[in-house]
Amino acid sequence: MTNKRFVKIAIVLALFITAITGCSKSEPIKIYQLKSDYSFEETLLNLDLAISEHNYRIIHRSQIGQAIRDRGDKDFPLSTITNFCNITYAKEMMEINPDLINEMPCTIAIREQVGQGIIVSSRLMDEHTPNEKQNEFALKINNNLKSIIAATVE
Repeated sequence: MTNKRFVKIAIVLALFITAITGCSKSEPIKIYQLKSDYSFEETLLNLDLAISEHNYRIIHRSQIGQAIRDRGDKDFPLSTITNFCNITYAKEMMEINPDLINEMPCTIAIREQVGQGIIVSSRLMDEHTPNEKQNEFALKINNNLKSIIAATVE
């Protein structure tokens, strides 16, 4: 066997072993969610107010469920994703770790869940990184997201 072929086989084997042994230390995505007793539309209005009260600004809204309904599936559950941001927090985040730009904007989803009602949820930032400032920042943002969701459903 030639050296080049041996190296290729060794690389493939190393990648395979890494994949099956879980050497990747990526943090699982954490979702925080609460049930709303309000209608879908009322929950969406509550979310708008809660976002504003926490000094964030809505920058985009994707009405996924309605788009699916518009394509012909009239009974598809409604779901809307709201993106929002606070520029002061965004600047702080970028100064701590520029890679965190991928965490912005903040996102909260509202969805109709068959048999469960209206669910309000968000992906939380990783609070357990080697960077202590990043962890403190993530804790602050996660607390804001949880507080916004709580205000939305109360």
